Amino acid sequence: LPVDNPDDPQGLYTALIGEITTGSGTIGKGDNAGKPWVSMIIPLKVQVPPALQQSLKLPPELTFTDRAFLDLNEAGGLDNAPGKNRAQRNYREATGMNKAGEMFAWRQLQGKIVKIKVTHELYNGSIVEKVGQVLPS
Repeated sequence: LPVDNPDDPQGLYTALIGEITTGSGTIGKGDNAGKPWVSMIIPLKVQVPPALQQSLKLPPELTFTDRAFLDLNEAGGLDNAPGKNRAQRNYREATGMNKAGEMFAWRQLQGKIVKIKVTHELYNGSIVEKVGQVLPS
């Protein structure tokens, strides 16, 4: 999928958030070795513009998987300090769910529509697509 969507003036793609699952483990090396980690695994069903479907022989929809690693505090809970959990804040803002005082759960994002910026990166010798930014639709 090209970095820029030719059908969008900002080059963004429309995506539907699927059922979010979690991943967890223990950090294996570095300064935080031995500490737990938690991530949210976010499937995004990206709409492929008709022109790209034809020219690149792509299906009407591609599923990307975004992963939001959560910052945890010393007690193992979600760290709500300023500057922490930016990925969570980005998804909440993109879906209009970042309102002070309102409860939030990741499962509430399922079925919401967002715009994404696609980037490319090298992974195991191959170029792969990656979610570079999540924005309101």
